[in-house]
Amino acid sequence: MLSALNQTRHIHVSSPVSLKEIVVKEEDNIITVEGKYIKSPREALLVKPEHGECNSCSLCALNLNLKHTDVLVLSQFVRSDGCMLPKRVTGLCARQQKRVKWLVAMAQKSGLMPNLAPSWSKRDPKARYRSKKYNRYFDESTLPV
Repeated sequence: MLSALNQTRHIHVSSPVSLKEIVVKEEDNIITVEGKYIKSPREALLVKPEHGECNSCSLCALNLNLKHTDVLVLSQFVRSDGCMLPKRVTGLCARQQKRVKWLVAMAQKSGLMPNLAPSWSKRDPKARYRSKKYNRYFDESTLPV
């Protein structure tokens, strides 16, 4: 019985990741296999949420100051065709959803998200109409939200 237990021990995925420690106790004729949680040594590096004005929104809870240049964060709220995901999918409050919508538009217009832009914006920049052919620079303090 004990040899069969040792043969299957290497299958457990959580042991090498150090999420659980497998403890085998043998008392009399009873073998007890127990999984104990191990605290992560990197627990101090986790982001601690600060509750803002709404409790459900992740951006308010973390008190993040997003800019239009934070493309990796903004790309999480955009579909593969460049359109914004709806509020029910993103889980953001109305204020943050509107702010992220503005920031994504800023990033797309300034050319920071060329792979996540709508299909109509894939034209040559020099062939665009009037002022849209020039580079754009934004200041986040001018956002209406």
